[in-house]
Amino acid sequence: MSWPSERLLGSIRARLLLFLCGGLGLLMLGLFALLDYAIDRQIYGRLDRVLLERAHDIARSLEAQPGVVALTRLGVLQPSAASTGHGEFFEVRDAAGRVLLGSPAAGGAALTAAPAAVSANAPYFFDLRLPDGHHGRAVALRMDLPGGASHEATLIVAQEREFADELEGRVHVALVVGAFGAGTLAALLAVLAVRGGLRPLIDFGHNATTGAAVFAQALPVARMPRELKPFARRLNSALEGLEQALMRERRFARDVAHELRTPLAELKMATELARRDAEDPAPLDDALTAIERMRRCIDALLALSRYEAGLDSPQAEPLELAAKVRQSLAGAGSLIARRGLDVAAALPEECWVSTDPALLERILDNLLLNAAEYAPPHGRLCVLLEPDADGWRLRIGNPAPELDAEDLAHLGERFWRKSAAREASRHGGLGLALARTLAGVLGLELTFVLEDGMLWARLARLRGIATEAPSV
Repeated sequence: MSWPSERLLGSIRARLLLFLCGGLGLLMLGLFALLDYAIDRQIYGRLDRVLLERAHDIARSLEAQPGVVALTRLGVLQPSAASTGHGEFFEVRDAAGRVLLGSPAAGGAALTAAPAAVSANAPYFFDLRLPDGHHGRAVALRMDLPGGASHEATLIVAQEREFADELEGRVHVALVVGAFGAGTLAALLAVLAVRGGLRPLIDFGHNATTGAAVFAQALPVARMPRELKPFARRLNSALEGLEQALMRERRFARDVAHELRTPLAELKMATELARRDAEDPAPLDDALTAIERMRRCIDALLALSRYEAGLDSPQAEPLELAAKVRQSLAGAGSLIARRGLDVAAALPEECWVSTDPALLERILDNLLLNAAEYAPPHGRLCVLLEPDADGWRLRIGNPAPELDAEDLAHLGERFWRKSAAREASRHGGLGLALARTLAGVLGLELTFVLEDGMLWARLARLRGIATEAPSV
């Protein structure tokens, strides 16, 4: 689906607005055409009726008197027909089309003949150019001149129509302005109505998109339209059940972690005491390593539970990020040396950001330990700190020949491993999950990408507080 189609058809609000505004537009267009047609008929129908009445008056005068006498009589009864000014014209033609009598206003010029034959008792209306150059409207009708049937003639009466055209133009402008104003007002009311009706869903979607506490802001069923209430009740019920399940999971993980800390500490102490008197401490060293792994896993579970439940909140303060990255690299130095990794770090001399130092340190430690743990022996570990449009971006990369693009979606999930071989690793499967959770708490963006066999962890949106903004 193309972007415009997805934008318009992928939204309930867009569909409703498109339907309402399109329907209102078509309605206004049809109403405009109907009113324009009716008003035009009224304007030109009135003009035609006036022309026909005057034509009948002139015809009666001409049928009762000879031409010169009739013209004199018209000067008394119909001054506009017998005057020499412009405004109204008449002309009498015989059956052969010869002009028998014309109004003085024509100045001797002939009017345009009717474009079609004129039937008896059937007046014929047509437009023409008047002798004075103005646009006019004319009516032609059959009449009998004094002297019998052999004197059948056609009377043409015409007058200017420019005043009617001007009136029609003003009416057109008024209709266009009125239709546009009414359409705009109707569209605005439609937008407000749709927005008001879908406001609860819009707010809920905004909260879900921005990561707000969705569970704490259930849909307000009482204020929703009747058609949406069943959906809202069902969704609220599902969200409530999901929230309770998540709370049970977090409470269980927190309780288990708390309960295991004391026995684990006792087990570690007993193992260390036994190691002192053991002839071969190697097996006990392996046991201590496993115990340490369990301790890190328990600590990560406790941290995840606290931050996901909102029990801890970040405390932002200035932090020199480049120094903190160097410190984390030094902390992972023993693991890096044991695996024979080659570290390639590109760090600025100084990089000040505003963040929670303790939380960011845990993110850095987890990302570096994960990269060092899963990089192939004697591989390359890359650490890059670069400026970007939002401040600074940290990238940590390691060769990942076993990973595929489909695996990226699972990075950051609890206890996920690529294969059974990783079950024997020293990680508990919570490092990246904790890093992603802490990144969300700090408002940072943690993503994973594969580029030429390298797995890159990108930590972005680190807000700089240097005196000069970093250049991109």
